[in-house]
Amino acid sequence: MGRVLLLLLLFLAMALAFHRAWLPPEWDPIQPLNLKAPRTPMTRLKLAWLQHDSQRCLAALQTSPLQWRVAQGLRAGQCPLPDAVRILGGPVATSPSSFLASCRLAVDWSLFVTDVAQPEALSAYGKSLRTIEHVGSYNCRDVRERPGALSSHARADAIDVSGFVLADGRRVLVSAWNDKGRDGVFLHAIRRSACRFFGIVLSPDYNALHAEHLHLEASNWALCR
Repeated sequence: MGRVLLLLLLFLAMALAFHRAWLPPEWDPIQPLNLKAPRTPMTRLKLAWLQHDSQRCLAALQTSPLQWRVAQGLRAGQCPLPDAVRILGGPVATSPSSFLASCRLAVDWSLFVTDVAQPEALSAYGKSLRTIEHVGSYNCRDVRERPGALSSHARADAIDVSGFVLADGRRVLVSAWNDKGRDGVFLHAIRRSACRFFGIVLSPDYNALHAEHLHLEASNWALCR
């Protein structure tokens, strides 16, 4: 029995030592996240590691299709942003046209655009997305229903999405959440799929404060409502 255990431990040690030779990078949990690579069950784990590793996060962001730049002069004040970037564009435009984001939010947003919003629009309407409308990301304030608790917006870890504009100009607002037709199906599908990447997704189902937007938060929590 002891000999079998020893051989097993030796095999595991060799497998770990040479795992890069047989394990694709997108499946290797210790390899950096590459947003150009296929998604795997390891993607969410790699996202979680970005929360406290700014260099690894920026390396992942370099592989995204977003246009962005490092935001300067935001390291002081009541709500400092040490790793903030400004999103300037991407595969789908935003309105307003740019926004501040923590690096982790920027990576999650890239996945939201390419893996959630665009595919769900094509599935529901057969049309691509022209614009994603939002009502802001960075805001140095408390959680609205919890005075004294700093909001995730104060860290630029969240963005509130209010609507989607299709290539043909059709506008789908989050306020149409309870629509019984395609708009309602589309919006619910967006929430469900967004939870694959964002740790916290809050919809009109959560409370009245979210009746007109989806709160998308870069977090290692798991709350999808």
